[in-house]
Amino acid sequence: MSASGSFHVASDIGGTFTDTVVIDESGTVGRFKAPTVPSNPVEGVVATLRAAAEGRQLSLEAFVAQIAFFAHGTTVATNAMIENERARVGLLQTRGFGDTLSIMRGFKSLGLREDEIKRFRTLTKQEVLLPKWLIEEVTERVDYAGRVVVALDEEDTRAAVRRLAAAGAEAFAVSFLWSFKNDAHEKRVGEIIDEEVPGALVTLSSELLPRIGEYQRTATTVVNASLRPVLEASLAQFDRTLRDLGLRTEPLLMQSNGGLATFEEIGRRAAATVMSGPVGGVIASQYLASGEEDANVVTTDMGGTSFDVGLVLHGRPVMSNTTLVGRDELALSSVAVRTVGAGSGSIAQVRDGLLTVGPASAGAVPGPACYGRGGTLPTVADADLVLGYLNPDHFLGGRLKLHTELAREAIRVHVAEPLGLSVEAAAEGIKTVIDARMADLIRQMTVEQGYDPNDFVLYAYGGAGPMHAFSYGADLRTRKIVVPLTASVHSAFGIASSDMTIVEELSRPVQSPPGSTDYSASIRPELLGEAFGILSERAVTKLADAGADVGLVTEARSVEMRFRSQIHVLNVPMPSRDVEADDVDALVERFIDQYEARFGKGSALAETGVEITSFRLVATSPVPRHALRPARETGSGGRLEPKGRREIFCGGSWSKAEIYLADELFAGASIAGLAVVEASDTTIVVGQNQRATVDALGSLVIESDV
Repeated sequence: MSASGSFHVASDIGGTFTDTVVIDESGTVGRFKAPTVPSNPVEGVVATLRAAAEGRQLSLEAFVAQIAFFAHGTTVATNAMIENERARVGLLQTRGFGDTLSIMRGFKSLGLREDEIKRFRTLTKQEVLLPKWLIEEVTERVDYAGRVVVALDEEDTRAAVRRLAAAGAEAFAVSFLWSFKNDAHEKRVGEIIDEEVPGALVTLSSELLPRIGEYQRTATTVVNASLRPVLEASLAQFDRTLRDLGLRTEPLLMQSNGGLATFEEIGRRAAATVMSGPVGGVIASQYLASGEEDANVVTTDMGGTSFDVGLVLHGRPVMSNTTLVGRDELALSSVAVRTVGAGSGSIAQVRDGLLTVGPASAGAVPGPACYGRGGTLPTVADADLVLGYLNPDHFLGGRLKLHTELAREAIRVHVAEPLGLSVEAAAEGIKTVIDARMADLIRQMTVEQGYDPNDFVLYAYGGAGPMHAFSYGADLRTRKIVVPLTASVHSAFGIASSDMTIVEELSRPVQSPPGSTDYSASIRPELLGEAFGILSERAVTKLADAGADVGLVTEARSVEMRFRSQIHVLNVPMPSRDVEADDVDALVERFIDQYEARFGKGSALAETGVEITSFRLVATSPVPRHALRPARETGSGGRLEPKGRREIFCGGSWSKAEIYLADELFAGASIAGLAVVEASDTTIVVGQNQRATVDALGSLVIESDV
């Protein structure tokens, strides 16, 4: 956690590329990319570190030795879930409740795309997480108050553990009824598993997720248990490789909640990393927008296969009580990010006379047709090239030559001829469809949640986001579009901008009686204060063990609330101080306001009484970081001159666009559209009737010019 040394480094290990940012003591941000190596993800990180070292004429070892801070995000857990390459888990449950996972409580539409939801005849619930032969019931029972009703039968438990081990269980999960009220039985079962299967990784629901709701708690515990061996092996290899290169600081890992944690902490909470990569861009946007008063930001990340959208409201990322990966919903909080299959590699095709784009993607191999790697199907990247937005000789800084003739042929065969269009018109159709899909997702995150996109600044990043934002941003009529200096490695920059975070939860239900309006009489302030005191002690202890300065720790407190007659809960913030009677009444008012904002005016059921089901505390300790270096103030002669002009097909005809180089931008420089700014790792488009200016940090701010 020391701030001494020369470099602050963060990496984001994506499915296709590994991105790394290096911030030196002067505040200069270096951006580096290398192909991800799925079999050994640390190799991609090492490749970017080697490039950073070479740029400073240092050996790799000398560079790594000067790293004062290192953090990274990873898709290891996410990929393991999506590809179902997880460890085999044996689950132990209370006798009589072994069907908890089979019964479920999810809707049939959970995790499905809109077109899949419409296929009613084939609409089914998601697959059960575990087969019956990997679930064992043991004799024990604790009631709702934490009282032992039936003692744990240890011989019964040992026999169950042996059967699971014989069935090939590689990890174990334990989830008993009401264990969050009394965890003694789960802890003893953990000890028994260690005695029967020495060295086995065990996840106890009472440690991972001490909250009410047996299905969500059990499902999350099982997923965590299945991911632990996979993630721990990856982290061990990662740590060993960096240590061998001379890394002296403790590496940290990005969590789904937008905070950093040590490898040791994450090793126990593997499921808390499944959104590790996507949330980085939201945190980076929050960090860059923090200087703006009452900052509202919609974050948009367009990569090769997907388009991710998040929100920052009043300077804070919008959080979700759950994390959805595929069709599995985990009861772990995360930065709310929604995804649609819309990227530069999204495949365009004609079905029943209609043009569709995505969600299928050409991926990195073979990739779009224009890559010349054997791909023959048209993609968004092929359309961008045909339309003139992409420079075939400057893609990835010239490291990859694009083939316009291959792109034109793919679009001609698969789109233009079936629709009776010219190749250019077909290409513009592809771009229009994909931009509309992205704008629709942003509307779902804003308009459908009661927000006006006009009240937001739109941040565009990812490899393809800066090239399409001028279009989908104009469609939404957002007041301005910001393409950050770190656009192509924005998620990695977000990881570098994050702080150490511990989230602690406690289920201790407390209710107000029906018809009562004196909420503080039944929901007593001292009960709330006691619950948060327990959580604060746990969180601060963990941060201290990780080397954080406990004197700098800040806390954000919230509770999960519902009306007594309902099952769905809302997360409601609370002040981080001693709780008083007025705070309880204000809490209920905020809950009712949030409820009616979400479900409509007059929908609240206050007469039924309210219930607090869980308490949550987010403790944060700041990580030392270098201040960013401002952009240079003037260019040659005080003017920004285009390097040339290029024909671009837009609005049904060809128009001349001025071409600029990103390396020549300076603070205050102004660019009128139609224009293209070419960087070594992305392309930025300023549309017709738009103007862009360079801000103090080198980001490009695009606004309407009319």
